[in-house]
Amino acid sequence: MMKWTKPAAATIDYFERIAPGPPIEARRMFGMPSRFLNGHMLVSVFGNSLMLHLSETDREECIAAGAAPFAPHGRSAAEYVEIQIGHFEDRTLKEWIARGMRYLGSLPPRLAKKPAAKRATLAPASSKVSSKPPASKAKAKVKAVAKKKPAAPTKPTAKKAAPKKAASKRAAPIRAKRAAKKAAPKKAAAKTSSAKKSRSKKRR
Repeated sequence: MMKWTKPAAATIDYFERIAPGPPIEARRMFGMPSRFLNGHMLVSVFGNSLMLHLSETDREECIAAGAAPFAPHGRSAAEYVEIQIGHFEDRTLKEWIARGMRYLGSLPPRLAKKPAAKRATLAPASSKVSSKPPASKAKAKVKAVAKKKPAAPTKPTAKKAAPKKAASKRAAPIRAKRAAKKAAPKKAAAKTSSAKKSRSKKRR
């Protein structure tokens, strides 16, 4: 059983020097620096060893050359091998990593999982949906309409109407005089007729 130990700083430095760069994606696996190709894990630090993803044929050859089956905590990871730091020369280790890249390049890409879409909740059939807008929206509409309407014409004040009343008071005596002049002949005629009647009575 392989026991996991915290990697030394020298192990991480060695991995960063030996691991391939872009377009191979750099990630972290189990909190350790790793490299991914098309969504598949290629190589990663695990304790003071490296775990490498190989095809079945390459995996058997690598184990025959001194690597070990990768079995963290007794659980076998069938497609990975464990390589101790310093077991292979840098050039040889890079060749094994290149074999892993060719194998993963032949596999379908592993796409990232999309977050689950939230389902819309439907209202119960018994509940009635009100067609009336909320009170706040109704008030806002009333205010908007009030702003658009033109201002109503203001009624004339008492001060503005005062000159018309004064003019009517001034015209009143003139009208009275005109009416008296028109009525004077009628009164005179009435007096003469009454005088003639009285004379005729005396003669009788």
